[in-house]
Amino acid sequence: MKIRIGWAALLAALALVFTLPNSAVAASQTYWFKYYATGGNASTWYSDDNNWGVNSSTGTGFVAMVNGKDWGWSSPVTTLPKKIRDVSPNNTSWFSQSAYPKSGSYYDAAYDIFIDPYPAPADRNSLTEIMIWLNWSNTKPLADHYDANGNAVPAATNVSLGGRSWDIYEYTWSNGGHTLSFLDRGKSGWWSGSLTPFFNYGQNRGFYTGDHYLNSVMAGWEFGPGDYTAHSWGAVGF
Repeated sequence: MKIRIGWAALLAALALVFTLPNSAVAASQTYWFKYYATGGNASTWYSDDNNWGVNSSTGTGFVAMVNGKDWGWSSPVTTLPKKIRDVSPNNTSWFSQSAYPKSGSYYDAAYDIFIDPYPAPADRNSLTEIMIWLNWSNTKPLADHYDANGNAVPAATNVSLGGRSWDIYEYTWSNGGHTLSFLDRGKSGWWSGSLTPFFNYGQNRGFYTGDHYLNSVMAGWEFGPGDYTAHSWGAVGF
């Protein structure tokens, strides 16, 4: 995940996140409970895979549950990395949550998915990032184009995938990688179903091939001060 702390500080924050591996809090017996702080005070908590989150008084960062491998870390149980062409279309993931950002704060509740020509690179992020934004406030996705008011310009709007409508944003990194962000037009705050429609979209756009590797699937929040709670989470059947 790439932290969004306001447009003026965005690039500096992204440079930090993309340079350093992430800290983690051991908890789940199945998933990796991943946490990275970028400033201030925040505390993560975990009861079980369907009940976890972060309470932030002044802190910024991200927290997520991960299936797969990322920056040399691995979830306790995973079948990833796996080539995209070998991923079962019957995979299933679910994530529901509630977010209560403090006044003037920001967050996005999102999936973060990493795909790369190589399996599980340990010293860098995977080349392609897919984000699935389920709800958000006071933040915006990365995009190749912005309007005169600084708003991100979508590459496509009102695209039907997985039974919902999405606005889609594309961003190209200097290394040739991409961030592909799907924003739920209904801001539902949850997802349940296969992730294959999103994989197929990115492949059809030419961002990767079936021989590239799905390295990790995670969901959680990029957050500012506030309280954030997951009510369900799972990612299986890849």
